[in-house]
Amino acid sequence: MALANDWRVAAAFILLERIGRAIRKPTVEAMLSYTTAELGKGRVYAINTAMDEIGATVGPLVVAAVLFLGGSYRTCFVLLLISSLLALAALTVARVNFPLPSSLEEGSTAQGERFTQSYWLYMLAGACFAAGLLSYELIAYHLAETGLVEGSWIPVLLAFATGCGVIASLVLGRLYDRIGLPVVLIAVVLSALFTPLVLQGTLLAALVAMPLWGIGYATQDTLLKAIVAGALPKGKRSLAFGLFYAGYGVGWLLGSIAAGLFYEYSHAGLIAFAITAQLASLPIFILAQRQGKAAGAGRS
Repeated sequence: MALANDWRVAAAFILLERIGRAIRKPTVEAMLSYTTAELGKGRVYAINTAMDEIGATVGPLVVAAVLFLGGSYRTCFVLLLISSLLALAALTVARVNFPLPSSLEEGSTAQGERFTQSYWLYMLAGACFAAGLLSYELIAYHLAETGLVEGSWIPVLLAFATGCGVIASLVLGRLYDRIGLPVVLIAVVLSALFTPLVLQGTLLAALVAMPLWGIGYATQDTLLKAIVAGALPKGKRSLAFGLFYAGYGVGWLLGSIAAGLFYEYSHAGLIAFAITAQLASLPIFILAQRQGKAAGAGRS
């Protein structure tokens, strides 16, 4: 991005980054699933998300510091190269020390030989949730467009929201291992409150909304992963996560398009759409769990 001198080039770089994410995410989640039998699904993905969100908190703070000191976004992107190099170094160390992730598994965490009906229902529920989850890019545009926050403070708000997401991930992950699906349902309801608050029009409401945005992303990056890890077919872990993210991504894409159009013409419409989409996932989550229990009883 530091090399981009035109919006079309920047758009191409963003597309490449998204493709890279689509390649690595299912593989990472599949590798982590081999440790869930010993450590717990919620705990494993909570720690993974927390580490991810810590980086997502530090990054915007670095950007904000550079902007406060009079630097440019180009300088910010150059500095962020350091974190990319550190990530590659850490990955190399992991590859040398743990060349075969499946050897970490203690007991089987896979469920059956095929994709179950509950898996597809969880994917549908995830897509509905994603459709109503606003991206920070739209929120940043809203904050800047309305003048609620000066440009240099927008990365700080992002850092605050992701910091809240770190705490939410750790708490929700541990609660999921103890309680299960009710934690997901509560998190979805809390996440649905974000949109009406952030669009309310005051800085105080926007600040109150940011922890709810963090809960939404903790739901996405911790709880949904834990759910999928409990419905994996044998020998198809990476495929299972890849398909789930494909379905989730379709929901997010359609929701983002709808959110952009609603934002342009009707904030009330955007609020109604976001709340409806996220709350629509609740009965699907419940149905998916019942289907999973029925299938498990049938196998036993």
